[in-house]
Amino acid sequence: MFLVRVIFLSFATLTFVLAGNPYWVFFEDDSTRIEVQLTARADARLSLKGSPQPIRDFSVSPNHLATLRSAGFKIRHASRLLNAVSLELEDDVGLNYLIQLPFVTQLKPVARSVFTAPRQDQINTQLARISNLPYGQSLAQNEMLNIPAIHDLGYDGSGVLIGVFDTGFLTDHPVFDELDIWGRHDFVDHEVDPNGVGHSHGISVLSVLGGYSPGELIGPAYGASFLLARTENVIGESRIEEDNWVAALEWADSLGVDIISSSLNYRDFDGTAEDYPDSAIDGETTIISRAANIAAERGILVVNSASNDGPSTGSIWPPADSRHVLSVGAVTAEGEIAYFSSRGPTYDGRIKPDVVAMGVSVYMASSIDGYQRSNGTSFSTPLVAGLSALLLQAHPELKPDSVIALFHQNGDQAASPDNVYGHGLPDLSHLFQKLQDIESTNIPVYPNPSSEQIVKLVLPGPMADKIKNGDLFDIRGRKIASLLIEPVSPQIVQVTLPLNSNLANQLTIITLYSDDQVYSGKLVYLKP
Repeated sequence: MFLVRVIFLSFATLTFVLAGNPYWVFFEDDSTRIEVQLTARADARLSLKGSPQPIRDFSVSPNHLATLRSAGFKIRHASRLLNAVSLELEDDVGLNYLIQLPFVTQLKPVARSVFTAPRQDQINTQLARISNLPYGQSLAQNEMLNIPAIHDLGYDGSGVLIGVFDTGFLTDHPVFDELDIWGRHDFVDHEVDPNGVGHSHGISVLSVLGGYSPGELIGPAYGASFLLARTENVIGESRIEEDNWVAALEWADSLGVDIISSSLNYRDFDGTAEDYPDSAIDGETTIISRAANIAAERGILVVNSASNDGPSTGSIWPPADSRHVLSVGAVTAEGEIAYFSSRGPTYDGRIKPDVVAMGVSVYMASSIDGYQRSNGTSFSTPLVAGLSALLLQAHPELKPDSVIALFHQNGDQAASPDNVYGHGLPDLSHLFQKLQDIESTNIPVYPNPSSEQIVKLVLPGPMADKIKNGDLFDIRGRKIASLLIEPVSPQIVQVTLPLNSNLANQLTIITLYSDDQVYSGKLVYLKP
């Protein structure tokens, strides 16, 4: 298969720009930037598991925007996370004007998406409704990730907010009757209703992730809340650009999203003279991967399709190349890799995809009342995103990189990951306990994850001197060791972890005891 590759443009190469293309314009920082008000939920996520950088909570400078508008530029999107805008460059006059502005630091083309819709040779058959099982014909795709066992423990994704970025969403299908939708937006046509041309793909992805129709189809995270963003235009040959994805990210971030499920990949421009070199597929260079990395810094887990460009090696495409993105390949119901599933490695030699899930003959909703089976990493991705939501429901303090580490450690190829299956099919079921068995007060642990022997726990009040002792457990409730506890402030205690062979890479539970209360904090320990 012929793959289009792209290079980033610097000022030295801008003379080769084609007019009428969208470009990112990056700015120097400016003291006139205005602080953006986030929701309380977003602030709480940042405090719990983000690495907040205040500059990213300030808008693009209104002075810079005013200068561009007065010069006649039409701004497509302004990005506070990137401190940049996207706009159309119509001619060399506009190009030269931008180059000469003292506050402009860089110009780069806006990448166009590689739409990971099912390939034409894939199954897309309307099926009769014949199953009376609770999961109906969606049982196999859930069972491959041991999701029914997790559901049986009482987890359904409740309390987790998932942003789904896709081609549009028509939620008239009965499988969405119970769906908790917090917000919707169309970033293609700039309106609230995200039902656009091509919404069938969004319907299918959303149903695999959060649909609920017992006896027909049940998605892993059917109890979660959702933000629905149309970021992709599939009319004719038009392929909308990554700036819609970045705008949706900022919208979802401000509302407190926990997970983004995206079955879109971005790789090319309009001219081969501007194509990315292989060296750009390193998880740090492309703008879409940089945006995904910022999302991780802010405590947002991005789950993204690996793309459908297999079986050639090095066919992972951004943002799935990021080390901070949980990228998903596709396997058959028998666990064999799908021929179309993209393979690693990244240019810098990292293993990708991270994990795989069922992506061949996946059962899903279609149209307003039908069902179908189809193939693609587009559909293995929402299954893993749904499993991630269950994990965050059980362990809400987990940071994105901690979630990815747990998927790595619990894949069926964890001992020998490769660039076809990644770490394999994950089974996280042992990381859950029955909801009704959780009686202690959950408290934050930091640093988390940690390779240090000493960590700290934050109590809900000035009661550190009341803590009598503590224990360390594995996630199955087996005691690993007793702990040395020392108050360091009225509300914070310091815990010394044991240095022994029992403390391997794992999710652990630190439990502290006072005379009348039990406090527990979850720690991802990474052995140095």
